[in-house]
Order: sequence, then structure tokens, then C-alpha cells
Amino acid sequence: MVKTLEYAAEKWERKTAAKGAKWKDRASAGAGNYCANFGAFVGHPVNDVCNAFNNGVNAVTPADFEAAIRNKRQKYIEGLRSVT
Repeated sequence: MVKTLEYAAEKWERKTAAKGAKWKDRASAGAGNYCANFGAFVGHPVNDVCNAFNNGVNAVTPADFEAAIRNKRQKYIEGLRSVT
């Protein structure tokens, strides 16, 4: 079990470093499942939602993803602290 927030943050940084390409591949590959499952949940096709999802994933490069999470250690810790 993780014993400190610092340890959790270190682990998160280590596990997310240089993972932009993996995120992009998984997000792109998962779009079909996301759309099908969300459509099944609400009971009708969700074309606008699917288009927005795909456009969002396509707009972000692996480098953009990595830059967005880089140096977010303190934000990660604060997020954990805010859990109620």
C-alpha cells in the first residue's frame, strides 16, 4: 500500500512520463467503444458526442499530452488531499 502522498506522486510521475504516444493510441482505439457504450447507456446514437470525442483526441498530440501533465506533481497531491 502507498504510505505517503509524496510516494504516490513520485509513482504517478514515473508511470506517466513519456506516455503520450500510449495515451494517443489507447484513446484513439477506444473511441468506438466509448461511443457504442455511451449510446447504449442513453438509448440512442450520440453522433455529436462521438465527433467531439474524436476531434478532441485528434487535436492533442502525444507531446501535448506529456506537456499538459509535466510538472503537475503538486496538483496531483492536492487532488488526493481533496478526496472526501
